[in-house]
Amino acid sequence: MLKDKRGFLRVLEAVIAVLLVAGAVTIVLVKNSQTEDNSETVKQIQQIILEEISTNPELRASVLRGSQSDIKALNETISNLMPSEYNYEFKICPLNDICGLQNSPSYYTKGEIYADEVSITATLDIPPTDPKKLRLFMWINE
Repeated sequence: MLKDKRGFLRVLEAVIAVLLVAGAVTIVLVKNSQTEDNSETVKQIQQIILEEISTNPELRASVLRGSQSDIKALNETISNLMPSEYNYEFKICPLNDICGLQNSPSYYTKGEIYADEVSITATLDIPPTDPKKLRLFMWINE
């Protein structure tokens, strides 16, 4: 009779151990699958902002001139269109240059930094000048 109880207890211990391991694995998998992928949302926001800048003649001229007052106007426009849960930085560069952030990415955030750009060239309304690109960097506030 004592041997039957020992066998039953060993089977019960094994079942409990399997349930604990399965529960732990399930919790880990659920937590990993719940991390949000913000890349599509950020891409849509960037496209809206960059389209506004590229289609507005005043903002296009601001990108091409690149003076302090122009940069301030661009910053104000981007700030008004940017959701509050995101931070951003933008940079205006010649078309063939590499536009990067001033500092390393870890200076701005521990998470992902998303970048998109738009090329701006002169039109009939804007005096001829070298084409420029505006690169917009975005990341989630921490």
